[in-house]
Amino acid sequence: MNYTDRMLREIASFSPLDVMLADIAVRIQLSPTDYQRAVDHYNTIHNWIEREDSPLFGLVEEFYGQGGFAIGATVARHGTDDEFDIDVMAQLSLPVDVDPETPLALMDDAIRAKPGSRYHDKADRKTRCSTVYYTDMHLDVTPAVRLIGTNEKTSFIFHSKPEDPAEPKMSLFANPFGFAEWFLEMTPPEEAFAAFFEKRSLDYDRMVFMAKADATPVPEQMPAYRKSRAVIALQLIKRWRNLAFDRRHKKLRQPPSVLLSYYVARNTNRATTLADELIFQVEAMIAALVSAEQRRETIREFNPRCPDDELTDRWPCDLHEQRLFIDELSAFAIQLERLRAGLPLAEMQRILEDLFGERPARDAVRKYMDQHVSDNQIGKGLHVPRTGIIPALGSAAAPAIAKAMPKSTPFGD
Repeated sequence: MNYTDRMLREIASFSPLDVMLADIAVRIQLSPTDYQRAVDHYNTIHNWIEREDSPLFGLVEEFYGQGGFAIGATVARHGTDDEFDIDVMAQLSLPVDVDPETPLALMDDAIRAKPGSRYHDKADRKTRCSTVYYTDMHLDVTPAVRLIGTNEKTSFIFHSKPEDPAEPKMSLFANPFGFAEWFLEMTPPEEAFAAFFEKRSLDYDRMVFMAKADATPVPEQMPAYRKSRAVIALQLIKRWRNLAFDRRHKKLRQPPSVLLSYYVARNTNRATTLADELIFQVEAMIAALVSAEQRRETIREFNPRCPDDELTDRWPCDLHEQRLFIDELSAFAIQLERLRAGLPLAEMQRILEDLFGERPARDAVRKYMDQHVSDNQIGKGLHVPRTGIIPALGSAAAPAIAKAMPKSTPFGD
């Protein structure tokens, strides 16, 4: 990968915290190998629900990714495994006034099929989708009906819970395709950071591949890993949210990823480093939620490409749930500020492990330290004031106290 002199100068200015946060993000996202596996699952499910003996045979008009899969922001769900959520939409040829239970039941029947079939014991019917479970990820398939005469792919999705007749059935406006387009337009990658992050992502995947003799080969056609700081900040926020709610609020619904994505896209390009971007985004979320709280209201946000598509229709359910998330975000922001101010490396590692998971944080710090040793041996480090030694191509060295600088792809690729 070629770097211009200007890109090298910008990469060399990255602080140790910027580099470690980027390396954590590398370790919690879909690697090229994971991505190819997700694509294989996606294609297989698509073909499966369209087979000749499927109740959806001839009814699937389009099948496309949504959510984190569509914007390149998928992250591992938990701290102890590499399970990923993959979200897709299945546009069906059904009348717009169909009973909401019908498309959901059809999708469940199409995936499960008869006892003994490949997915019969791997599927779970939810209130708005059907989930297929694999060993390393699960795939949510949401049935939808296109609304003719509206923005591209504006549709009805459906809500139904047959085991609870008291819960109302609903047809809901949705346009995740339009939202993904808007998000990507709002968060274009910056050349130097995007190239730096892509290189670290692909280098890490090759390292993992070389360590596993039985690994699936890295595909020649790999998805784009040239991501903006805003997308990486979103991945780090999603990872932190997953761990925080797993540990302290397991029985509560999490703030939805689409809402976090909305806030990140709305507030992007306000910072010049990854650490500053992450802190700014967290503080912007706090400000939006506190503003609603001060009005004694729960937050309400809508899809910019579909004003009838409410992003907050299931969260928060009340002011208490909203306040809980404000408190969690505020504690998150305090720890991030401590990291940015500068801490002994051991304390920095402890905080990063708590925020983003032991394994990815420990690996990122170890890489940082190994690079420090290597660069000191060969004398190729570039000194940057107040940051210790920053080697060429953005690999940070490991001073006793790691201080930051002063403040200053969709599916189908």
